[in-house]
Amino acid sequence: MISIRGVYDGKHLRLSDKIDIRSPKQVIVTFLDEVEDEFSAHEMSMIAQSSRALDFLENEEEDYSDKDLKVIYK
Repeated sequence: MISIRGVYDGKHLRLSDKIDIRSPKQVIVTFLDEVEDEFSAHEMSMIAQSSRALDFLENEEEDYSDKDLKVIYK
């Protein structure tokens, strides 16, 4: 699966990047609301750190490793 941004002007869909797909494919088109400011990776990291959502990883009983994965992607 490939995700790519684009712009629909009411008549045409223009993709932001070129893709090399030479056979028919099913697609899903999602129209996004206008976003005033997008978060940078740094801002998202700061939000995640301040949210305490990952605090459970500090618990010694929560010992995760790649052995816990159902599928290991390479």
